[in-house]
Amino acid sequence: MRQSLAPYRLRSQRLVGPGLPDPVAVVRHLGAVQSQEHTTAPWSIGRRCGATLTQVLDALDVGRVVRTHALRTTWHHVHLDDLPLVVAAAGDRVMAQVVPHVRRQGVDEATLVASSEVVSAAVRDTPGCTRDVIADRLAAAGLPARGDVLAHVVMAAELRGEIAGRRDPGTQHRYHPVVLTPSPLDAQAARAWLAATYVRGHGPAGAADLAWWSSLTLTQARRALVDAGLHEVQVAGRSLWTDVDAGALESERVDVPPVLLLANFDELISHARDGDLRAEVGPRYDDVLGGVGILVLDGRLAGSWNRSVSAGRLEVTVRTDASLSPRHRSALDEEAQALATFHGLAEARVAAS
Repeated sequence: MRQSLAPYRLRSQRLVGPGLPDPVAVVRHLGAVQSQEHTTAPWSIGRRCGATLTQVLDALDVGRVVRTHALRTTWHHVHLDDLPLVVAAAGDRVMAQVVPHVRRQGVDEATLVASSEVVSAAVRDTPGCTRDVIADRLAAAGLPARGDVLAHVVMAAELRGEIAGRRDPGTQHRYHPVVLTPSPLDAQAARAWLAATYVRGHGPAGAADLAWWSSLTLTQARRALVDAGLHEVQVAGRSLWTDVDAGALESERVDVPPVLLLANFDELISHARDGDLRAEVGPRYDDVLGGVGILVLDGRLAGSWNRSVSAGRLEVTVRTDASLSPRHRSALDEEAQALATFHGLAEARVAAS
């Protein structure tokens, strides 16, 4: 059974159909690309534009694309020109998650703010520093400096748009100071911009999807979709929002490929509260996301995959309970070869279990 929204979402996601010209264009098209798994996040970007790992990492430099906590309380890649709008739209909502979290651990809001100011100063003084350097500065000031509280103190500085950074596979995240231009839009207009950007790269989608992705309230998400001038259409029996009218949407349907090998938190699944995706895996949903990547069969989440390199060849191991037809196996070989090319390897081999 095919995922009913796949012919539309795969196109807006640029996983099928016209690709994007380069990694920077991918990040701007999607608005924000989840990047907590720094070893696989580059594949989410490269998969949509045909770039290699080296090309993606070259594009993810401070000054164009930064890695920061912009939406929810997780890492995202965001273009620096878009960051002021993202902060204006959702920064207060994400902070509303940070404040009660640290309060439960004995840190009040005043201490959180003071600590985040020390963080910003430490990064300004030592551009490219790691979190260890920040922790030492906080400890010297007698402020919370370890564990989960440290992570959220640093996040508070990021949510004000004062620091951001990058993390390459196999390295630590390094922080750099950021000087944002003021947002040209007020909060309500920025939320409308965020809704339009989200639907362009993730639609068709509902208000609950936008609210989850952005941390907006459901009321704010509904208002933003209307303010953005988007189209409310019926798709597969659901009322969803798109950036084109119903006729144009149908004309842009794509054929759903038999197999996709995607990163484990690819925007195809991380952006939505889509019950169909979770139902396809059921109690193994968390197991699937625990792999290096997710296996998508005929548009539906169907398993996971891991990778290794042996003798200069990419070895891809797929785990799924689904029956793989000859068509699936042929497409799986093609996907694995694309992944090998991304990593600069000439050959790939696939094993399914």
